Amino acid sequence: MAAAQKPAKRLGGMAEALAIAGDLGFPEDQNTDKSDDLVRVLRELTVVQRNIANLQVELQGRKDDKNIAHLTHVSEMEKKCESLARITAILKDVIQNKDRIIARLQQPYSLDCIPVEAEYQKQFSELLLKAASDYGALTASVGDFQWSQNFRESPAVWGEMLRPIPAALASCTRFFEAMSAMRESFSTLQTLRVGPSLSMTPGGSSDDSKFLTPPQWREGSMLNSWNQVDDVNPESDGLDSVNQRRLSWPSSINRDL
Repeated sequence: MAAAQKPAKRLGGMAEALAIAGDLGFPEDQNTDKSDDLVRVLRELTVVQRNIANLQVELQGRKDDKNIAHLTHVSEMEKKCESLARITAILKDVIQNKDRIIARLQQPYSLDCIPVEAEYQKQFSELLLKAASDYGALTASVGDFQWSQNFRESPAVWGEMLRPIPAALASCTRFFEAMSAMRESFSTLQTLRVGPSLSMTPGGSSDDSKFLTPPQWREGSMLNSWNQVDDVNPESDGLDSVNQRRLSWPSSINRDL
Protein backbone atom coordinates (compact mmCIF):
# COMPACT_ATOMS: atom_id res chain seq x y z
CA MET A 1 0.00 0.00 0.00
CA ALA A 2 2.87 2.31 0.91
CA ALA A 3 4.65 1.30 -2.28
CA ALA A 4 1.53 2.25 -4.28
CA GLN A 5 1.35 5.69 -2.60
CA LYS A 6 5.04 6.60 -3.11
CA PRO A 7 6.53 7.06 -6.57
CA ALA A 8 9.24 4.79 -7.75
CA LYS A 9 12.62 5.83 -6.42
CA ARG A 10 16.00 5.45 -7.89
CA LEU A 11 18.13 2.80 -6.17
CA GLY A 12 21.40 3.79 -4.56
CA GLY A 13 22.56 6.86 -2.82
CA MET A 14 22.50 8.12 0.77
CA ALA A 15 19.06 9.65 0.41
CA GLU A 16 17.63 6.33 -0.75
CA ALA A 17 19.23 4.47 2.15
CA LEU A 18 17.83 6.92 4.69
CA ALA A 19 14.39 6.65 3.13
CA ILE A 20 14.46 2.84 3.34
CA ALA A 21 15.59 3.02 6.95
CA GLY A 22 12.70 5.36 7.76
CA ASP A 23 10.25 2.98 6.16
CA LEU A 24 11.57 0.10 8.22
CA GLY A 25 11.03 2.00 11.46
CA PHE A 26 14.53 3.11 12.31
CA PRO A 27 14.50 6.55 13.98
CA GLU A 28 16.15 9.42 12.10
CA ASP A 29 19.34 10.68 13.68
CA GLN A 30 18.73 14.19 15.16
CA ASN A 31 22.43 15.00 15.48
CA THR A 32 23.01 15.90 11.85
CA ASP A 33 26.33 17.27 10.66
CA LYS A 34 26.63 21.12 10.79
CA SER A 35 28.79 21.11 7.70
CA ASP A 36 25.72 20.54 5.50
CA ASP A 37 24.11 23.71 6.82
CA LEU A 38 27.34 25.62 6.27
CA VAL A 39 27.57 24.39 2.71
CA ARG A 40 23.97 25.39 2.08
CA VAL A 41 24.54 28.89 3.53
CA LEU A 42 27.70 29.32 1.49
CA ARG A 43 25.83 28.35 -1.66
CA GLU A 44 23.08 30.86 -0.91
CA LEU A 45 25.71 33.53 -0.17
CA THR A 46 27.43 32.80 -3.46
CA VAL A 47 24.14 33.18 -5.32
CA VAL A 48 23.44 36.49 -3.54
CA GLN A 49 26.94 37.79 -4.33
CA ARG A 50 26.49 36.85 -7.97
CA ASN A 51 23.18 38.72 -8.10
CA ILE A 52 24.77 41.77 -6.42
CA ALA A 53 27.61 41.75 -8.96
CA ASN A 54 25.15 41.59 -11.83
CA LEU A 55 23.18 44.47 -10.31
CA GLN A 56 26.34 46.59 -9.97
CA VAL A 57 27.24 45.96 -13.58
CA GLU A 58 23.76 46.99 -14.70
CA LEU A 59 23.84 50.14 -12.55
CA GLN A 60 27.25 51.12 -13.91
CA GLY A 61 26.03 50.60 -17.45
CA ARG A 62 22.99 52.78 -16.86
CA LYS A 63 25.19 55.47 -15.29
CA ASP A 64 27.50 55.45 -18.29
CA ASP A 65 24.54 55.63 -20.65
CA LYS A 66 23.25 58.67 -18.74
CA ASN A 67 26.63 60.41 -18.96
CA ILE A 68 26.97 59.95 -22.71
CA ALA A 69 23.29 60.24 -23.60
CA HIS A 70 23.75 63.85 -24.88
CA LEU A 71 26.59 62.65 -27.12
CA THR A 72 24.64 59.81 -28.64
CA HIS A 73 21.43 61.81 -29.07
CA VAL A 74 19.96 62.00 -32.55
CA SER A 75 20.48 65.79 -32.85
CA GLU A 76 24.11 65.50 -31.77
CA MET A 77 24.71 62.71 -34.23
CA GLU A 78 23.15 64.81 -36.99
CA LYS A 79 25.47 67.73 -36.17
CA LYS A 80 28.46 65.41 -36.25
CA CYS A 81 27.37 63.99 -39.58
CA GLU A 82 26.98 67.51 -41.04
CA SER A 83 30.40 68.52 -39.74
CA LEU A 84 31.98 65.42 -41.20
CA ALA A 85 30.26 66.04 -44.54
CA ARG A 86 31.54 69.66 -44.60
CA ILE A 87 35.08 68.59 -43.73
CA THR A 88 34.92 65.87 -46.35
CA ALA A 89 33.82 68.40 -49.00
CA ILE A 90 36.70 70.72 -48.07
CA LEU A 91 39.19 67.88 -48.24
CA LYS A 92 37.85 66.81 -51.64
CA ASP A 93 38.20 70.37 -52.91
CA VAL A 94 41.76 70.56 -51.61
CA ILE A 95 42.66 67.23 -53.17
CA GLN A 96 41.13 68.17 -56.53
CA ASN A 97 42.86 71.58 -56.62
CA LYS A 98 46.13 70.58 -55.00
CA ASP A 99 48.17 71.36 -58.11
CA ARG A 100 46.75 74.87 -58.42
CA ILE A 101 47.23 75.51 -54.69
CA ILE A 102 50.84 74.33 -54.81
CA ALA A 103 51.54 76.52 -57.86
CA ARG A 104 49.95 79.52 -56.14
CA LEU A 105 52.03 79.01 -53.01
CA GLN A 106 55.21 78.70 -55.04
CA GLN A 107 54.71 82.07 -56.73
CA PRO A 108 57.01 84.88 -55.50
CA TYR A 109 55.60 87.59 -53.30
CA SER A 110 56.53 90.31 -55.81
CA LEU A 111 53.50 89.38 -57.90
CA ASP A 112 51.27 90.44 -55.00
CA CYS A 113 52.59 94.02 -55.20
CA ILE A 114 52.03 96.81 -57.70
CA PRO A 115 55.25 97.67 -59.53
CA VAL A 116 55.87 101.44 -59.55
CA GLU A 117 58.79 103.29 -61.03
CA ALA A 118 61.10 105.01 -58.57
CA GLU A 119 60.39 108.48 -59.95
CA TYR A 120 56.64 108.04 -59.45
CA GLN A 121 56.69 106.47 -56.00
CA LYS A 122 56.12 109.77 -54.17
CA GLN A 123 53.11 110.67 -56.32
CA PHE A 124 51.81 107.15 -56.04
CA SER A 125 52.04 107.19 -52.23
CA GLU A 126 50.18 110.52 -52.14
CA LEU A 127 47.55 109.05 -54.43
CA LEU A 128 47.17 106.06 -52.14
CA LEU A 129 46.73 108.36 -49.11
CA LYS A 130 44.02 110.32 -50.92
CA ALA A 131 42.39 107.10 -52.06
CA ALA A 132 42.44 105.81 -48.48
CA SER A 133 40.72 108.96 -47.19
CA ASP A 134 38.19 108.80 -50.03
CA TYR A 135 37.61 105.13 -49.28
CA GLY A 136 36.96 105.97 -45.62
CA ALA A 137 34.48 108.67 -46.62
CA LEU A 138 32.84 106.27 -49.07
CA THR A 139 32.57 103.63 -46.35
CA ALA A 140 30.95 106.15 -44.00
CA SER A 141 28.54 107.23 -46.74
CA VAL A 142 27.61 103.62 -47.44
CA GLY A 143 27.04 103.09 -43.71
CA ASP A 144 24.79 106.17 -43.58
CA PHE A 145 22.91 104.99 -46.64
CA GLN A 146 22.34 101.57 -45.12
CA TRP A 147 21.19 103.18 -41.88
CA SER A 148 18.73 105.38 -43.78
CA GLN A 149 17.38 102.32 -45.57
CA ASN A 150 16.94 100.45 -42.29
CA PHE A 151 15.32 103.47 -40.58
CA ARG A 152 11.61 102.77 -40.68
CA GLU A 153 10.31 105.47 -38.34
CA SER A 154 7.43 107.77 -39.19
CA PRO A 155 7.90 111.39 -40.37
CA ALA A 156 6.83 112.58 -36.92
CA VAL A 157 9.90 110.91 -35.44
CA TRP A 158 12.06 112.57 -38.10
CA GLY A 159 10.58 115.92 -37.10
CA GLU A 160 11.33 115.31 -33.43
CA MET A 161 14.91 114.43 -34.32
CA LEU A 162 15.43 117.46 -36.61
CA ARG A 163 13.66 120.06 -34.46
CA PRO A 164 16.65 120.89 -32.15
CA ILE A 165 19.03 121.42 -35.10
CA PRO A 166 17.89 124.97 -36.14
CA ALA A 167 18.02 126.17 -32.53
CA ALA A 168 21.51 124.74 -32.14
CA LEU A 169 22.66 126.39 -35.38
CA ALA A 170 21.20 129.74 -34.29
CA SER A 171 22.95 129.43 -30.94
CA CYS A 172 26.25 128.70 -32.68
CA THR A 173 25.72 131.70 -34.97
CA ARG A 174 25.05 134.02 -32.03
CA PHE A 175 28.09 132.70 -30.21
CA PHE A 176 30.27 133.25 -33.26
CA GLU A 177 28.94 136.80 -33.70
CA ALA A 178 29.59 137.53 -30.04
CA MET A 179 33.12 136.19 -30.29
CA SER A 180 33.74 138.26 -33.44
CA ALA A 181 32.43 141.41 -31.75
CA MET A 182 34.56 140.70 -28.69
CA ARG A 183 37.62 140.23 -30.86
CA GLU A 184 36.97 143.51 -32.65
CA SER A 185 36.47 145.28 -29.31
CA PHE A 186 39.76 143.95 -27.99
CA SER A 187 41.50 144.91 -31.22
CA THR A 188 40.11 148.44 -30.92
CA LEU A 189 41.16 148.64 -27.29
CA GLN A 190 44.65 147.47 -28.15
CA THR A 191 44.86 150.05 -30.92
CA LEU A 192 43.77 152.80 -28.53
CA ARG A 193 46.33 151.76 -25.93
CA VAL A 194 49.29 151.09 -28.22
CA GLY A 195 48.67 153.75 -30.91
CA PRO A 196 49.47 156.97 -28.92
CA SER A 197 52.69 155.50 -27.51
CA LEU A 198 53.92 154.70 -31.03
CA SER A 199 53.10 158.19 -32.29
CA MET A 200 55.34 159.94 -29.75
CA THR A 201 58.47 161.66 -31.11
CA PRO A 202 61.78 161.88 -29.20
CA GLY A 203 62.02 165.66 -29.41
CA GLY A 204 58.40 166.49 -28.81
CA SER A 205 57.55 170.13 -28.05
CA SER A 206 54.88 171.59 -25.87
CA ASP A 207 52.53 171.69 -28.86
CA ASP A 208 52.67 167.88 -29.10
CA SER A 209 51.81 167.36 -25.47
CA LYS A 210 48.22 166.53 -26.33
CA PHE A 211 49.42 163.49 -28.28
CA LEU A 212 51.39 162.05 -25.36
CA THR A 213 50.28 159.01 -23.36
CA PRO A 214 48.01 160.01 -20.47
CA PRO A 215 49.75 159.94 -17.07
CA GLN A 216 47.41 157.26 -15.72
CA TRP A 217 48.56 154.94 -18.55
CA ARG A 218 52.26 155.48 -18.04
CA GLU A 219 54.82 153.08 -16.67
CA GLY A 220 53.72 151.21 -13.51
CA SER A 221 50.10 152.32 -13.46
CA MET A 222 49.35 150.42 -16.70
CA LEU A 223 51.02 147.24 -15.43
CA ASN A 224 49.17 147.50 -12.11
CA SER A 225 45.85 147.78 -13.94
CA TRP A 226 46.68 144.66 -15.96
CA ASN A 227 47.65 142.79 -12.77
CA GLN A 228 44.37 143.81 -11.12
CA VAL A 229 42.40 142.50 -14.09
CA ASP A 230 44.30 139.22 -13.94
CA ASP A 231 43.66 138.94 -10.17
CA VAL A 232 39.94 139.55 -10.57
CA ASN A 233 39.52 136.91 -13.33
CA PRO A 234 42.02 134.12 -12.60
CA GLU A 235 39.74 131.44 -14.00
CA SER A 236 39.63 133.05 -17.45
CA ASP A 237 43.35 132.42 -18.10
CA GLY A 238 42.79 129.16 -19.93
CA LEU A 239 39.66 130.26 -21.80
CA ASP A 240 40.89 133.71 -23.00
CA SER A 241 44.49 132.76 -23.75
CA VAL A 242 44.06 133.77 -27.41
CA ASN A 243 42.60 137.17 -26.50
CA GLN A 244 45.34 137.77 -23.96
CA ARG A 245 47.96 137.05 -26.60
CA ARG A 246 46.27 139.60 -28.86
CA LEU A 247 46.32 142.17 -26.01
CA SER A 248 49.96 141.55 -25.08
CA TRP A 249 52.26 144.56 -25.27
CA PRO A 250 54.58 144.78 -28.26
CA SER A 251 58.24 144.13 -27.68
CA SER A 252 59.13 147.82 -28.20
CA ILE A 253 56.65 148.93 -25.52
CA ASN A 254 57.93 146.30 -23.08
CA ARG A 255 61.48 147.56 -23.56
CA ASP A 256 60.34 151.13 -22.93
CA LEU A 257 58.51 150.06 -19.77
